Amino acid sequence: MKLSRREFMTLAGGSTVGAVIFTACGVPADELLVEAPLDLPEDLVTGIDSWFATTDDSGLGVIVRVMEGRAKKIAGNPDYPINLGKHAVHSDFALQALYHPDRVEGPMRRRSAGQALVPISWDEANSLLAQWMTDADGSLAIVTNPIRGGDARIAGDVASAFNGRLMFFDPLDQGVLHEAIKTVFRQDRIPEFDIANAHTVLSFGGDWLGTWLSPVRYSTKYGDFRGGEHRGFMMHAESRMSITAAAADRWLTVNPGYEGDLAISIASVIVKEKLVPEANISAYTANIPEGELEKWAPELVTDKIGVSVERINDAAHKFAGEGPSIAFGGGSAGAQTNGVFNLTAIYALNILAGTVGKKGGIQFNPAGPQGLPDSATGASFEVWEKELSHWRAGNVKTVILRGVDLVHGLPRSVDAGGALDSVDNVVVFSGVLDESSAHANLILPENSYLENWGLDVPEPAPGYEVVGIRQPVVNAPLDGDTRARLYDSRNFLDTLIQAAGSRVSVNSVKEFVEDTVADIFSDGRGSVTAGDARLFMNGVLQRGGWWDVDATASTGSPSSIPSPIAKAAGPGLSDIEERVEGHVFTLVPFAHQSLLDGRNASTPWAQATPDPITTVAWSTWAEINFDKAKEMGISEGQWIKVRTTVGEITVQAYPHPGISPDVIGIPIGQGHKKEIGGRYAEDRGENVLNILVDKKESETGALAWAATRVVVSKSGGKKEFPKFEGDAKDIIRPAEHGVPILIIEPGQTAHEAEEHNHELHLRFISNDE
Repeated sequence: MKLSRREFMTLAGGSTVGAVIFTACGVPADELLVEAPLDLPEDLVTGIDSWFATTDDSGLGVIVRVMEGRAKKIAGNPDYPINLGKHAVHSDFALQALYHPDRVEGPMRRRSAGQALVPISWDEANSLLAQWMTDADGSLAIVTNPIRGGDARIAGDVASAFNGRLMFFDPLDQGVLHEAIKTVFRQDRIPEFDIANAHTVLSFGGDWLGTWLSPVRYSTKYGDFRGGEHRGFMMHAESRMSITAAAADRWLTVNPGYEGDLAISIASVIVKEKLVPEANISAYTANIPEGELEKWAPELVTDKIGVSVERINDAAHKFAGEGPSIAFGGGSAGAQTNGVFNLTAIYALNILAGTVGKKGGIQFNPAGPQGLPDSATGASFEVWEKELSHWRAGNVKTVILRGVDLVHGLPRSVDAGGALDSVDNVVVFSGVLDESSAHANLILPENSYLENWGLDVPEPAPGYEVVGIRQPVVNAPLDGDTRARLYDSRNFLDTLIQAAGSRVSVNSVKEFVEDTVADIFSDGRGSVTAGDARLFMNGVLQRGGWWDVDATASTGSPSSIPSPIAKAAGPGLSDIEERVEGHVFTLVPFAHQSLLDGRNASTPWAQATPDPITTVAWSTWAEINFDKAKEMGISEGQWIKVRTTVGEITVQAYPHPGISPDVIGIPIGQGHKKEIGGRYAEDRGENVLNILVDKKESETGALAWAATRVVVSKSGGKKEFPKFEGDAKDIIRPAEHGVPILIIEPGQTAHEAEEHNHELHLRFISNDE
């Protein structure tokens, strides 16, 4: 039986990339691939959509709506345990990244330093890559963002096949957090924080409702925490008002670097007044010399901590008396020279609360299934300093970068660009050109996650085994006339596998995914059941992954812990330039809500998403205490200079009361140079990471990115912010006629107030005109 044109058009309208099996109709039993030409014919538009489950590049389970071969909408996967139907704002940006006008269209090569990039074929690009990797046997470095699961396994195998190394880079790496978790709980993975079942939450530093670790999961748990009869009580310690601080019942404005002292002071009250069972106190104090804890009595440390005695005592009583209680922290609390001390002291509070391994407390995560890599964090700044020195010395012949921008993400003091220039062959996989691309010999366009196969093991996991699956949901869009791909990109890992050839055992990422899922099927457990491996694979694809709620970790609480005060030390803030006019502040950079560390800066949706606290978009701002700004004569929108010993940036001031007087907060993510980052990111804002001083955390060598002191002075000039909300005077403007907002003066009726406000509104309009 032949396939008629009408039957083919019906199938084309109702299918995308998925496997469609046909019988006796003349179509091979493989796949029906739906094309998405740039100029879509009107008669092909059927309005029929398909939804596909996959995993985004942050580890969230999402479902993607596809019509006529084009991705139209992204939503949270209601089945996936990490986010349960919710999704992050940055999940949506993949749609714009997929169809970005500045997306790299094909491979490009720079034949010598200073020359322009020229297009080349994929055959030539693959040949060059394979040759450069072979020539660099023993001197190859593959650098990616922190990856886990199948991605990490394959990338690691390729690096090992050439006696090279796989390195991870994260501007705000979590190495200090991992070290603290290992110290207190003897665990290699970040645990599950059972926020939903806690009655009291005490958090430090990490903006866990905004950008820290797994904010979508934590926000869902926060909703449960606030629900029910108990509602829950939340305290958050941080020097600036993040989303998490704004949501807290009590915001503790701790001075940067003294979060550990605050935690120990709270513990000293609990121990002194015996607010918890003796067994908990014994486990906490087992290795603390007698009398030492008394040195952190609230009245002795209040001045340096910046939190009042009354508030410390109240926090101790709330935490100990209204359980189950949980304490956790990270972010700026760990980004100090004493970061491990701070976080160790914070997590040790859970021993006092007695909630380790219990409902409403800290719950350990099991190892990843099938031995898949289940944890990843960026290499420490100390490691990167050493690595870049090898590059400068010519000891590394080929560097492959993917998902990272070292030039943008590392402080200016290490000169990452100069180090890249010293390497013979620099290969960059990217969707849109970035700062590191300017130092590359070979640019290879990388697929969006919507076009890739992959396996991810989420971190943190929900307390049991989970594997997220990634599948391609669209094909590349085609030119309407030539039928050529508009973006001839490839899967990063598939390209490495092809270059490695017989040195690695896997033939493709898809094959690795299918083999791993088949191994999971053979275990006969978990969320998907099927009669054979093929049906099992289909079930895993439909649900977006696999999990086993019964595969949990041992949750026994340690009988004792290392002394939380053994490594007690104050923060080591950077020096400042002498004889420079201005006021001294501690600089606290923070991840942008939508741009994150800058990875999303190329998309207009990310740029236009307003910051939840300031409502500012499309720019870089500096949060400065309202009273301090008034003292310095600085108003909103005023240009100010922020200077360190390694450089300076000029940004606009945003005075408001939600930040400590001696702290200035600046978001990261902007500051891409002209013709870098795409048309929506170039020449926009400043990159605060470049002016950080190279202070290190004393135990791990991680960059102490919240330990830089700056001198702030007025630069001259002023510009209005692009933001949704105005200042105080804007809030009391007369309302537009028809809007049900009235300012009713004493003695006025509602009708009189309506007429009066309408007259004011008309006057306001005439003044504007």
